[in-house]
Amino acid sequence: MNLLLNNWIPVQKKGIPETINLKRLLCRNEDWHLCLARDDMELAALQLIVCLVQVVFMPDNAKQLQKNNFELMLEADYDKAIEIYSDWFDLLHPTQPFMQTASVKAEKNAKNWASLQKLFVGLPEKTASSIAFFNTGDEVQGCDLGLAAIALFQQATNGFSLGGAPFSVGLKGSMPLTTLIYDNKDSLRPNIWKNILHKEFLLAETSLLDGVTIAEPSWIKPISFDKGKPESTHRISLLRGLFWQPAKVKLTVEKGLATGFLKETGLSFSQYYWEHPHTPIDQKKLANNDPKEKPYLAARNDLPLWGQMLELLYSKKTDEEGVSAALVVRQFQKVFRSKTLHLAVGAYVKGGSAEKLAGRKHEIYSLPSGWDNQVAEMKQLINYGLDAQRILNTAVYNFGRHLKAEGSDKGQEGSNLIKKQLQPKAKADYFNNSETVMHSILRHLEFSDDTHYKQAFTQLAKETFEKLFTPYQHEAKFQKAIIISRATMNNALKAL
Repeated sequence: MNLLLNNWIPVQKKGIPETINLKRLLCRNEDWHLCLARDDMELAALQLIVCLVQVVFMPDNAKQLQKNNFELMLEADYDKAIEIYSDWFDLLHPTQPFMQTASVKAEKNAKNWASLQKLFVGLPEKTASSIAFFNTGDEVQGCDLGLAAIALFQQATNGFSLGGAPFSVGLKGSMPLTTLIYDNKDSLRPNIWKNILHKEFLLAETSLLDGVTIAEPSWIKPISFDKGKPESTHRISLLRGLFWQPAKVKLTVEKGLATGFLKETGLSFSQYYWEHPHTPIDQKKLANNDPKEKPYLAARNDLPLWGQMLELLYSKKTDEEGVSAALVVRQFQKVFRSKTLHLAVGAYVKGGSAEKLAGRKHEIYSLPSGWDNQVAEMKQLINYGLDAQRILNTAVYNFGRHLKAEGSDKGQEGSNLIKKQLQPKAKADYFNNSETVMHSILRHLEFSDDTHYKQAFTQLAKETFEKLFTPYQHEAKFQKAIIISRATMNNALKAL
C-alpha cells in the first residue's frame, strides 16, 4: 500500500464516501472533503497529506505556490516528481516499510505485540485499565491500511510514548499542539496548498533547508538510539523531520487489514530542537536549545484553545519571550494577505502520567480579513473571556464565604461543596460553552466596537452561575449567600 500511488485517502463528496489516491486529489477538479470518524484523525489525515505534498512537490516561490493553489497539477508532472520517492512511502515494503522498522520480530508468547487501538491516541489498549474515550479495549480489532498509515503518523508526530519510560516520543515531545489552515467548507485540494511552504520562505525564515542534512526518513536511515551519539537536529532534512518516527514498530497485517503492531523497547536520541512547521514555537527557547525548556506549545486542560489564540496567530521577535505562530500561519499571512483565515487547531491534553490523557481538543477558528493587524484587539477579546470566568469563580468562592459568616455548620458545608463540586464545575461548564461563544464572536468580528463580545462573555458567566445554583435556590440556608454572590458578580461584570 503506497501512499503516493494507491487509494488510501478517506473522503466524501455530497455525502457519498470514497477512498482516493493523492494523484487524483491533486490532478482533478473534484469537490472532496475528508471523511473520518474522529476529528483528531481527520486533522491527522490532513497533516499527513500536507507533509507528503510538502516534501515531494515543494514550490520554489510564492508565485508558484499560488498557481498550484488555483490550478490543477498535470498528471505527467505528478508522475515525474514521485519517481525518487515512491519506494519510501510503501506501508508493506519488505525492507523499508513506511514509518516502521522492518527488523522488529515477534517475541515468544507475543510479549511485544500491542493491539491496534494503542496506535489510535485516546483509545485504550486491551490490557489498559483506563477506557479513555471509548467503552472497551477491543472496539478496533482491524482497519484498512490507509487508516493504519494515518494512525502511525499521528502517534509518532503528535502522540505520546508507546509504552512509558522505555519508549521515545517525537521530535516535539509528548502531545504538542498542531495548527493547519483548513476551511472545512472548501474542497480538500486548495486546503492542502495553503499549508505548503515554498522554498524561498523556508530559506528566508528558517534554517530547515540549510547545511548538510540527512535526507532519508528514519525507516531508510535509522535514527540514533545511542545516548552518547545523539542525532543533531541541525542535520535533519525537512522530509526526515516531518516523518520522524521515534519508536521501533512494525504493523501486523492479516488479509489486507492492520490488526496490531510489534514494538521494540529503546530510546531514540536527538540533540537540540527542530522547528516543526505545524506547531507554534517559542523562538527564543528554540535558539537557546536548553533541554529543560521545550519550546513547543501544548494544550492545557485548564484553558480553552481560544485562551492561547495569541500564540496561534501572531509572532514575536527572536529575542522576545513567548510562543509565536507556526510557520504555516506566518506564511499564510504573507502569501494570502487579506484572506479570511480558517485555522484548524488540535491537541491531546496530558494526564497525570506519560501515557495518560486528560482529554483531546479540536477547533476550527474562522477570522475575517484584517486579523493579522489586530494583536491588541485580539488580546482584549481573550482578556474579556478569561476575566469573566475569573469573576464567576470569585462569585462561587464568595458563596462559601458568606455561608461561613452565617455559621460554622453551614460554612463547613459550603466550603466542602465549593472545593469538591461547585468551583470545578463552574469552570468546566463556562469553558466548555465558551468555545461556541468565541466562534460566534469571530464570525462577526468588528474590532471597532467591543460591546457585543463583552456582553457575550458576561451573559455566559451569568447563565453558568444560574445553572450551577439552580438546585440550591429553594433551600433557605443557601438563599442569602446566593443572592449576595449574584449581586457582587453582576456588579463586577458591569465593570469589566
